[in-house]
Amino acid sequence: MASVGSADRPTAVVLGAGGFVGRNVCAALRATGRPVAAVARRPAGLPDGCRPVPFDVARGDPAALAAALAPLRPGLVVNAAGALWNVTDDELTAGNVTLVERLVRAVEALADPVRLVHIGTAYEYGVHPDDTLAETLPARPVGRYAQTKLAATRIVTRAAAEGRVSATVLRIPVALGPFIPAESLLGGLARQLAAHPAELRLPPLDGVRRDLIDVRDVADAVLCAARAPRLPPVVNIGSGRLVPLADTVDALIRIAGTGANAPEIVRGPAPAGRRDAGAGDRPLDIGLARREFGWAPARTVTDALHALWGSTRVPHTSQHHT
Repeated sequence: MASVGSADRPTAVVLGAGGFVGRNVCAALRATGRPVAAVARRPAGLPDGCRPVPFDVARGDPAALAAALAPLRPGLVVNAAGALWNVTDDELTAGNVTLVERLVRAVEALADPVRLVHIGTAYEYGVHPDDTLAETLPARPVGRYAQTKLAATRIVTRAAAEGRVSATVLRIPVALGPFIPAESLLGGLARQLAAHPAELRLPPLDGVRRDLIDVRDVADAVLCAARAPRLPPVVNIGSGRLVPLADTVDALIRIAGTGANAPEIVRGPAPAGRRDAGAGDRPLDIGLARREFGWAPARTVTDALHALWGSTRVPHTSQHHT
């Protein structure tokens, strides 16, 4: 169990530490020697080395959360939590909006200065005709998931603009890498290949292109945001280019090494209620991240797929939150 942070190594608090993004953020923070505390409803499934802080942020009082955080004297709070897979509209609101409202109020109430890094999504932009998605574009999301994430972004950026918190929002596209959930496209396909390598059921992917980022590069961006002298309200963290998803699936099949015979492809319908409803196929403009954070993606899609496949064969609990 991690100890409370010292003056030279203040504690980093991570919400959603047991999820896909949060788990990798914790690993990156721990690699720097920083104490990490994980705020979660249940202590089970948290990454090794994290100090558990049992608390249900979506239901708890902000003052009570501030009281739980105060003894840790955190210098950084990362929100990688949120409702994402197999949830109702009410659960999306609770996990993506109410949780962030209460977190911001709790961080604001802490006596010592704290930096807040919130993980947003590129789906907040919606469809634009521009060649790339820059932070200056208006956000006009269509799907309920993206709408609730935009509401959270506005809560964070408003608090920062009013000087109530020091905060930034990292907007990420489709993330790949170790411990990706089974509910995601590539995570589900990897588990199919591990369990039944002779057959692969695919939704329609013809012409579908997405900006893909290794989740470990996202974690590195969190570290950059934690130490940046200036914090833009919103920063894109992506690869800056589009990749055909069909090609990505082919690469995963090769990495899985299913033998001399390629799996039989069974075409199925598109899943209902996709979280990327209304998202266009435009890459993120990552110039601001380069200029303000000195950040750039260091890993390729192939790197991410190798890590994804490696973690698929390691038993772990699937998470339903970011």
